[in-house]
Amino acid sequence: MDIKRTELKFLITYEEYRKLSNQLSLLMNLDSHANSTTRDYFISSVYFDDLYQSRVGEKADGIEYHQKFRLRSYGPGDVRLEYKTKVGNLTGKESIWVTEELSTALIERNFDILYQHIDSPLIADIVTRMKLDDLHPEVVIDYSREAYTYPEGDVRITFDKEIVAYQYGNDALFARKVHEPGYMILEVKYTEFIPEVIRKVVFSHKYQVSSFSKYYMGWIILFN
Repeated sequence: MDIKRTELKFLITYEEYRKLSNQLSLLMNLDSHANSTTRDYFISSVYFDDLYQSRVGEKADGIEYHQKFRLRSYGPGDVRLEYKTKVGNLTGKESIWVTEELSTALIERNFDILYQHIDSPLIADIVTRMKLDDLHPEVVIDYSREAYTYPEGDVRITFDKEIVAYQYGNDALFARKVHEPGYMILEVKYTEFIPEVIRKVVFSHKYQVSSFSKYYMGWIILFN
């Protein structure tokens, strides 16, 4: 896996969001998943962790190298298994689209079905983690995302709003907010370089870089 994509996160206010979003909408393309009226779309992610909550421990201990599995849903029938690796601000990601049957098998750890797809390296990897480390669904993170793209530098800028977390197996009615009211997460992602026209717009606001992790913060709120 190539780990060469930069990912920067910022905790910003809604007032800051409105200013930046208006600027970016003039320079960048709205993400193809977005509703043309509201400019956003819904994301639901099931995060997996092992018996010892190693993903939480890595973040809490300030370890620079992180890795995690998640099932991310963009709507009915649009589910992707993702394996994300992060070293500091650099990230790499492997992913495959999965059927509803395979998605259910991953969540329920139905090995009879999973072994039918073992020729996929990503499925083989997660099955191994399930067998050796008791990897299992732990937390669900839901939020609304507004995203913009720019072809040069493969730039992707997202605003994640109304982020909530709930324990896997519980109803979403038990969800709890992951961040303080009036704030959201700005993420700036690019491969190798960010065009100057985008850099000037984003970094002129002098937002403070954050190490915010949706899964980690959700887990802390739910279990600690």
